[in-house]
Order: sequence, then structure tokens, then C-alpha cells
Amino acid sequence: MVERREFLMGLGAAAFSPLLPGCLALGGDRAYLTDVRRRYERELLERVVPFWETHSVDREYGGFITCLDRNGAAYDTFKHLWMQWREVYMFAALWNAGYRERRFLDLARHGFDFLWRHGRMPDGSYHYMLDRQGGVLTDKDGGQEVFTESFAAIGCAELYRATGDERFRAESLSAYRVYRRKTAGGSGKYELLAYPMIELNVVQTLRAAFGGYEDEIVSCIRRIRRFAHPETGVMFERAPKGGGFELDTQFGRFVNPGHALEGLSFIMHRLAEQPDAELADFVRREVRIMGEFGWDPVEGGIWYFRDALGRPMSRHEYFLKAWWPQNEAASAMLQAYALTGDAWYLDFFRKIDDFTWTNLRDAEGGEWFAYAPVAGRAFHDYKGSRFKGFFHLPRFLLNSIQTIDLMERNGFGKA
Repeated sequence: MVERREFLMGLGAAAFSPLLPGCLALGGDRAYLTDVRRRYERELLERVVPFWETHSVDREYGGFITCLDRNGAAYDTFKHLWMQWREVYMFAALWNAGYRERRFLDLARHGFDFLWRHGRMPDGSYHYMLDRQGGVLTDKDGGQEVFTESFAAIGCAELYRATGDERFRAESLSAYRVYRRKTAGGSGKYELLAYPMIELNVVQTLRAAFGGYEDEIVSCIRRIRRFAHPETGVMFERAPKGGGFELDTQFGRFVNPGHALEGLSFIMHRLAEQPDAELADFVRREVRIMGEFGWDPVEGGIWYFRDALGRPMSRHEYFLKAWWPQNEAASAMLQAYALTGDAWYLDFFRKIDDFTWTNLRDAEGGEWFAYAPVAGRAFHDYKGSRFKGFFHLPRFLLNSIQTIDLMERNGFGKA
């Protein structure tokens, strides 16, 4: 118990250092951000989007193939519906962001048509995984299946924004209702951070498309905040339904820094629309805590997983530096800089930008690798998988472009 207390208080002392707002984008910072915007837009439109357009679209059977090697060749043809709906979402989101290439809308519809024909069940839910032709492979994967409809909801909402077609609106609302039903009550004895975090992204996307959802947004933010430990600020992945935190088991102490920073990024989208001083203080503190807690000070990059008390991790992939935690952490840091003007966040963004550009970006081809090298050795070189598709990376690049544009419209003034 003494060891636990010392760890908690030591971490708390480091993480709760005062945050002082500064002035946005002074001197070299403004030039750096201008370069980042130009570099990220070029990366998005000239290297990431073309990779998926060229290699992922299944023009024979419909939908998308996402298990792609370094050169874009398929090494598996199953169709994981997370990746299918995410690709629908991303192509429609590019159109809505002002990149009005007609083929983007055509590809989003291409994915929707396949999923409507083969993926949808009579109750409005979706199968979890299909074969290439659309046959059902499985509807279960240890609880992961509950998120499928969340991605259907945002994909259809973006299609509605782009087209005004009521069938997309109806399907978005239907999928959201299914997601709410599936996640009501948490999981077993625990509440899961992923449930309100993902729902916040969904309802904010629906709000942009349809309006409303104020109560749902407020509720999701309140539920997300419950996972921040009161002494350290570390955001846990699970918490007992009765309150408090479970510190005696590694299951209860499990932390996913990228997930936490992704959720904080969603909250900052809310703050950009509706300022709230108390919520902003919570977010800027949590972003800093989770950035420091998640960063590997030896090799750089955001750890995949960590134990809240620094105990051993039985999840052996904990040390991997996957693409998506880096993307979500960088996005959160840039948004926090735009929110606060504190140069600490921009410096942290630079660290992640340098790490990913060196270790994840494929300088010889489009897209990024899934994992950075470990101790200088690359163990994987694929570009797409069952969980890596056309989503986290392009969303991060687009979000960064939009965040920098917002700062520029605001005159890079004081936060």
C-alpha cells in the first residue's frame, strides 16, 4: 500500500504542474504551423488518399479490401465492417471538408451500397465480418462487435451532410439507436471508457449533420470524466460500476494513453464550438498528464498500453508504437495548443510529429506503416489490416489542417 501511495503521489506531483497560457504561434511557431499544414495536406491528398483509392476499392464485389501489404497487395480479403464503415465515413468527410472530388462521394456510396446489401440485419444492426462476396463470417469478437454501428452512424451522417439524401439520415439514426442499446449498462462489472468516448464522437457528428444532441453530448463528457483518477489524473480504460477504481488487478489498472487522448480530442471539438472554462481546465490538465504518462522517454513515441501503477504488463504488445495512438496524441496536442496558447503542447506535438515522420511514414510509398521499429528493428511493414484502414491517419491529417486553419482565422491571437 505504501508503494502504491508513493507512486500515485509522485506521478501526481509531476503531472499537476501549473499550466500557464501563452501567446499562439509567435515567430517561428507560426512558420512551423504553416509548414505543417502544407506538409499534411500534401501527405493526405498525394500519398494517403491515393493509396486507398488505388488498392482498397473492391470494384468486383463492392466494399473495400483493407488487409494490404506495403505495396498495396491484398493478403486477406475478408471485410471487417469497422474498416468498411470507416472508409465510407472518411471519403464523405473529405467531401464535406471542402475537397470536392466527385469520386470521393462515389466511393462513399460504393461502400454504403455493399454494406446495405450484405451487412445489415433486420433489426438494424450489422454483421461484424463478411467474406469478400458479402457472406457472413462472424458476428462476435469478444465485445468488439458493439462498436460496428457507431461507425455506421458517422458514415451515414457524413453521407447525409454531403447529399441530403434522407435514406442516409434514417440509417444514421437507426445505427446510433442500435449502438446505444448495445452499450447500455457497460460491460459486466465495469464501465468502459470506450463506450462514452466513441458515443461522443458519434453524437457530435450527428449534431453537425442534423442539429440537436446537446443532452447526449453533455452526458458523454460527464461519463468520460469519470475515468480520470482523482489523485493522478491518469485516465483508466475501466472502472467499477459502483464507483472508484480497481487498483489491485492489472485488468483494473489498464491504461490506453491513445484512447484517453482521443477522447480528450473529442471534448476539445466541443470546446471549440461552446467554450467552458472549467471543462477547458480539465482538458488541458488531462492532455498534459496523458501525454507525459504515455510517452516513452527512451525511444520516443506513445506507448500502446501502460499499467496505471507502473507494474508489469501482461499484454505483450504494450511496448509497440502503433500508428493510431501517435495520430490521436498529436491531434490532441495541437488542439490543446489552439485552446490554451501554451507552447508546451506545441512542443509535444513537434516531438510526436518528428517521431512519426521518421518511424511510421513510408518515404518510398503512400500511407504509413502500422508500427514503428522496436530498438531499430521493423517487425511489420503492412499498411492495412483488420484494424488499420482509411481512418485514423487521414482523420488526424484532416483534423490538423482544420485546427491550423481555425488558428489562422483567429489571427493566431491569445487563447
